[in-house]
Amino acid sequence: MRNLLKKLFLSVALAVFMMSRSAFAMPEIMPLDKVKNGMHGTAYTIIENTGVIESFNVEILGIMDNGKGSSRKIMAKASGAAVEKTGGILQGMSGSPVYINGKLVGALSAGLKEMNPYIFFITPIENMLKIWEMPDTKNIQINKPPKKENDSEMATVFFSGFDSKGLNFLERELEPLGFKNFYVISNSKDHNPIKRNATLEPGGAFGVAVVCGDFLVGATGTVTAVDGKKILGFGHSFAHAGNVNFFMMDSEVIGSVSGENGNGIKVATVGNIIGRINQDREDGVAGILGKFPSVIPITVKIKDIANGKVETYHAKIAYNEMLVPKLGTAIAYSALSKTFDSLAESTVSVEFKIKTNAVASGEISRKNMYYSQSDVGQLAMAELMQALNLICSNTTTEPEIYSIEVNVEMESERRTASLVSAKPDKELVKPGDTVNLTLTIQPYRKPEERFVIPYTVPLTRREGPLVLDIHGGALVPVVQSSGGIQPSTGTPMQNYQNQIIKLLGSNRNNQLILELNSAPTLKTDKERKQEVKRLKKVQKQITELGLKAPISTNKFDIGYIIDNVIQVSINVDKFDGNINRKD
Repeated sequence: MRNLLKKLFLSVALAVFMMSRSAFAMPEIMPLDKVKNGMHGTAYTIIENTGVIESFNVEILGIMDNGKGSSRKIMAKASGAAVEKTGGILQGMSGSPVYINGKLVGALSAGLKEMNPYIFFITPIENMLKIWEMPDTKNIQINKPPKKENDSEMATVFFSGFDSKGLNFLERELEPLGFKNFYVISNSKDHNPIKRNATLEPGGAFGVAVVCGDFLVGATGTVTAVDGKKILGFGHSFAHAGNVNFFMMDSEVIGSVSGENGNGIKVATVGNIIGRINQDREDGVAGILGKFPSVIPITVKIKDIANGKVETYHAKIAYNEMLVPKLGTAIAYSALSKTFDSLAESTVSVEFKIKTNAVASGEISRKNMYYSQSDVGQLAMAELMQALNLICSNTTTEPEIYSIEVNVEMESERRTASLVSAKPDKELVKPGDTVNLTLTIQPYRKPEERFVIPYTVPLTRREGPLVLDIHGGALVPVVQSSGGIQPSTGTPMQNYQNQIIKLLGSNRNNQLILELNSAPTLKTDKERKQEVKRLKKVQKQITELGLKAPISTNKFDIGYIIDNVIQVSINVDKFDGNINRKD
């Protein structure tokens, strides 16, 4: 008789649950103060690829209070055929709704790993409903690392499209931001299209993602409650990032994998973009069906010069200032390592273009060349991350990024060279003169090459020897190496713009740079006073003669990364008011 009544109770509870699902409206809830030890209820989730929502029994064991400022949890025990089949509570069941007497109590949110796989915690529905009331300012960001939570309460983060190198990169970059428990899935749909009229139901699977397309980064869990277009789920945070702008995805459960000591997992994959996740809070995630996040499209084109192979990858990044630099860089890096089957001793040329309102021109673009004996990819993508970090660091206003385009050419050939000599075509020059330097370089295991570069002596240059450092863009010139870090000056916006200008104007690795080594040494006060007097006289001559200071290029693009520094000395005569040079 007791078993019959129990079956009848479960049938009634399931019928009530199915009615609430079909109505897509909030059911009646049971407040936490009404939940008592010894109560019995039912939880709902999907555990197999049939897509059928199954139930298992729940017994309330007690209320856990973690102290002031912390959310209370309900401790419970699972039983029944469904959890016996899975070996207990699994990762991925988070969000599974729990009902007592047909009233929604809350969401399964955490298990006790390595202790008892059938014991779990429930986040009270009262706590979760508050998430719907939280302010939603599009693209609002948290400017500090998110609060760390117990591992068992964090979402299991899935990845797709990343190779092992890209995955290692992501793990290292994202873990400090609250992303933990990584595993890899297969993407069920190409490019994750938008589905505008999707529906979700309590106990069903859904996903949260920050990247979709040829690459995926996100997590899957279970829907707790639906009220019209509003969704609650997970029972814990995804990355505890507050008011967010993430993708809501539909999800398909592939199956369940039981693990030792309660470390099993419910394996699921995602397909369509069905809405926007706008809240990522301690007690759950919330979103809106049919509303879609602002996104940054990223295109990465990789060309393997050796075999002519070209691959183009497309992805969409949900706009989030904390994540965009890391995710954009990881996508480009993984695309490179996937396309090129060896990252040992390689030369890579990278060009990126970022469409943004962070600069007046509307675009930040940069080209550079890199060489490394092992894994040149991370080195090659460092400036991309630097540029994205700069854009997202604006302290006066939130910039927008409209698109990211990365073009990469890669070859196994080592394109480095050493400077052998530099010979001027004149031994004695005057200020304003142009001297042509014949440079000899020695490419790696190739014949020497020669080319000519011009250098124009400044009009204000004092007589005596002029020493030039000639080096590649990858090396720090001697004249700059002795300086300390200078404090920033000006307004925050000026400093922000200056940092971007500095990056875009910095030396490229495949450039040849001419730098003045030093000015003539002035040892005494008398010499310094004489130099000031001389400069005033020269400036007066320049003004009276209507002369313009010669424009001299000191950066020259070449097809090699120069790995050393050489010097050349030129003797400078007094300035006589005449300039012998070719304009």
